[in-house]
Amino acid sequence: MNRKRFTSIFLFTFVFLLFNGCGREPDKPNVDFTIDLNDPQYSTLYNLGGYVYINGIIVIRTVSGNYVALSEYCTSDGSALQYMVSQNEIVCPSDGSKFDTAGAVIFGPAQTPLIQYQTQLIGSSLRIYTL
Repeated sequence: MNRKRFTSIFLFTFVFLLFNGCGREPDKPNVDFTIDLNDPQYSTLYNLGGYVYINGIIVIRTVSGNYVALSEYCTSDGSALQYMVSQNEIVCPSDGSKFDTAGAVIFGPAQTPLIQYQTQLIGSSLRIYTL
């Protein structure tokens, strides 16, 4: 391999890694808010499989009864995600990407996981926050 070819490959790789974040997770926005599950706009979260969108986050009550909070948008194309209770997966309706309830990619084209937030249930108050 000659020097010119080596330099061009090195520069291409460097620029690719620079703009793609070297495979790191996306920056996690700092959030800390509480919702009242008795509020009618959040009442679907009392049902297994219920989900709502709040501040760019999809909050889900999974089939096992746990609450999870993940980034609302597909990491591949930016579409709003949907929770498919029958499969216990989060699905992008436009490109078919699938994520598990921890935000990991199950099926692409998405390659980047969803951002996961912490949840804490106290009575009928559900806190969503960043660690």
